[in-house]
Amino acid sequence: MIKKSKNIIVCTPFLDNIGGTEIEAVLTAIHFYDSNQYKRVAIFSPRKSSSSFFKEIIEERNISFVHYPTFFDFKTILFLNKILKKFGLEKPILESAYWFLISLQYTSFFILTYPGCTYFFSVFQFQFQNKKYIAKITMWHFNLLSKLHQIVYNKFTNIIVFNEEQKMFWERNNFLKNTVALDIAILNETNLLSLSQRTYEQDVLVFGYLGRISREKNLEDMILLLDFLNNKNQKKCKLVIQGKGDLLYLQELELLVVKCNLFNFVTFKKEFISPLQTHTFYQYIDVFLVTSKSEGGPMTALEAAAAGCFVMGYKIGAMQDRFGQIPNMVNQNYKSLCDSALALLNLSIFDKNTILNEFRQFYILKLSNSIKACKLNLLFK
Repeated sequence: MIKKSKNIIVCTPFLDNIGGTEIEAVLTAIHFYDSNQYKRVAIFSPRKSSSSFFKEIIEERNISFVHYPTFFDFKTILFLNKILKKFGLEKPILESAYWFLISLQYTSFFILTYPGCTYFFSVFQFQFQNKKYIAKITMWHFNLLSKLHQIVYNKFTNIIVFNEEQKMFWERNNFLKNTVALDIAILNETNLLSLSQRTYEQDVLVFGYLGRISREKNLEDMILLLDFLNNKNQKKCKLVIQGKGDLLYLQELELLVVKCNLFNFVTFKKEFISPLQTHTFYQYIDVFLVTSKSEGGPMTALEAAAAGCFVMGYKIGAMQDRFGQIPNMVNQNYKSLCDSALALLNLSIFDKNTILNEFRQFYILKLSNSIKACKLNLLFK
């Protein structure tokens, strides 16, 4: 039996929306709790969360939520902080006192952050040599840190980034040799892996996208891909785009569908899907598309792989690290994406199904949550 003598706190700047950072914070805390190596697991955010979703994810696990006391926002306290800052006190005295108490209670700190984020700085006023301080950069950035931030980040035991390209940038440009690359875990993995393996029974493929409707996702390339396949190469592929977001951009996409004469082949589903129900989307598509202009992951590509779908997209974010060794998945530009999609369509049904089966096994052996959990645990040894 493991003797549990450690306490760990997962710190996140946000817990007021159901977004990637928030989900990663809760999912990481669940991993630490389930590892049975800690006496106490907690999640800190500066403000109290009003969402019941995170407690739904945690279920019956004894994971606590902690945050600054509400009186920190009282006008008198804020005024006092402003006065003290004028006299040279850089960090609010109550926040410093709060982090001092936190530092006494926990042996390990997993801090989700991003360049420019400072909410956790006070913890290093009370740094202990025998404790672990691990940072996880939650946003995809190639930004230089200020000198002040470099000093603080050098105090971390390790800094986790999405992929090797970002790791090299942080090492070379921000002079942080304590950086490691580790991909994200996904929330709904159990349900995704429980789906039956997809099989191609005909030459019609259903492409799909799930996520926020925004210009940086470059969804027009997905529609133009379908135009290339159906109108220029006489295929009969379909595309399902699901999510909510920029209504003006969505209208532009709908006009592009009409212009390309694809209204019978492109479907917009404008409903939000709970992160616990994403398997209900992936079970109806064959190929998940990633055509964003910039990305950190994306997490959805991992979800699609777990669900047994093929993944195709551009060389952005963690796509190369995850899928670069698999033909036709990671492409340099729109033309190569079109060529890859056409090459996949022209394979025999047997070859397509063989590729699908091999890809799902690749996810289980190389990209699954359990693989990443083992690597994360090693950082806290």
